[in-house]
Amino acid sequence: MGTLTKDEVNALPTKFDTVSYGTFFKLWYALQKALPADKKDEILTKIGRTIGKEFNEDGIETIDDFLRRLREFLEQEWAITDNAKVDVKIDEKGNVLKIFAYQDSCKMCFANTYYRYHDFGSPACMFPQVMMGILSKVKRKFGFRNLRFEGVQKGGVGECAMQWNVR
Repeated sequence: MGTLTKDEVNALPTKFDTVSYGTFFKLWYALQKALPADKKDEILTKIGRTIGKEFNEDGIETIDDFLRRLREFLEQEWAITDNAKVDVKIDEKGNVLKIFAYQDSCKMCFANTYYRYHDFGSPACMFPQVMMGILSKVKRKFGFRNLRFEGVQKGGVGECAMQWNVR
């Protein structure tokens, strides 16, 4: 392979809009299986934060702008779910206290569930770490502090509601 130009290198992340779900499923399942249990959380945190830091915050001025862009990121850029619903809890002074994300088709969850039932494994979800990476990028703009993942309410396979504290 010859030397690539800077433009050619920059185009690599968007060469393909998507990969087949079969490819993703096999990759995510194999990754969950291969990661040592004692290192899994640490490794997936690094990967998740790296993905989250790819979030483009340019042009975001309001919390509504952020929520719109976040939904687009989850559904189109990262494409981890087909239907992301994101919301905030705001106090009486207009400060955002919490961020909520609801998904009904999280692509990681199907492979995680298969791993759990097929191999009796202990899968880990990377979604919270991706969101922490995203929230760290916009925290100054919105005055977020004390960022922390507060928890998840699981539904069926691929369905969950997660919450982050930002105040």
